[in-house]
Amino acid sequence: MTRLMRGVFLAGGVLLAGAGPVRAQQDTSMGYRAELLQQIQDRFAARVQEELGLTDAQTSKMRQTTTKWFGFRRDLDAQQRQLRQALANQLRPGIAANPDSATRYVSQLIDIKVRYAESFKQESGEMSAYLTPVQQAQYFMLRERLLDRIVEARAQRMQNRPPGARQGVP
Repeated sequence: MTRLMRGVFLAGGVLLAGAGPVRAQQDTSMGYRAELLQQIQDRFAARVQEELGLTDAQTSKMRQTTTKWFGFRRDLDAQQRQLRQALANQLRPGIAANPDSATRYVSQLIDIKVRYAESFKQESGEMSAYLTPVQQAQYFMLRERLLDRIVEARAQRMQNRPPGARQGVP
């Protein structure tokens, strides 16, 4: 579910800062995204509970675990966006990049990817305290199928954008 949430946030895109009516539209859009995210989380949790045969206690523990790890990965995503922007600034055409800075940014981006992957392993380890191995496998498969659908929907949406439209960070 955590990659699901990340996909939903990323699929939503980044809102532009503005004033007046633009800000009102942003607030409405953010409210819509938050509501949509909550609906997806609720539906997914209900499906997981049903298909895995979870008790209410297991479902509650799972929500706590996934919420915790989602927050952790959301913070990593924010760090990654900042580093990518800093690296892009270093690699602007016509401007000499600072080799030390470029090396540092790339190294930090790789470290984030490793921490991101390790977080799934740690999350799974926490779940092993209240899910059976079969339930963990079922959960993994459900989450992967859902994430595949999100990636497909996102790719389709990107295809339908007009030329030159700003694309979100993958």
